[in-house]
Amino acid sequence: MSTLLKLLRSVPVLSSRAVIMTSATHAMDGPVMSAIHLKLEQRLTPTHLQVINESYMHAVPPGSETHFKVVVVSERFEGIPLLQRHRMVNDILKEELATRIHALSVQAKTPRQWGAEPHFDRSPACLGGSKHDPNVAVKLEALSKD
Repeated sequence: MSTLLKLLRSVPVLSSRAVIMTSATHAMDGPVMSAIHLKLEQRLTPTHLQVINESYMHAVPPGSETHFKVVVVSERFEGIPLLQRHRMVNDILKEELATRIHALSVQAKTPRQWGAEPHFDRSPACLGGSKHDPNVAVKLEALSKD
């Protein structure tokens, strides 16, 4: 993979259709995004929280709330392994994961980790596929050439 592509994937560039919710902004929030934000805010008291609706990147109807990225920074993560942090977030959002969220990407950091590296990785483009999509192999081949 080219260095440029690696760099572009790590830059938090978002489409204008992406919706980011932080504790300071609640613009364009839907019911799922609001529930995610509220539950994480109440249970983790984060110093930084971003809930990003990435549904627009997938083959879902406009306005969907099915694919999310959560960037959460909390002192409660101190001394806790990364896998356990993800389990904490998943447990907090278990109702949404069971009923309304198709995909959830979690970046859970301590305040010290966030202070040293205050960014999050950009999500890869959706290949729109499954093992039944005959074009997945072509898409993967095109990505590997970059």
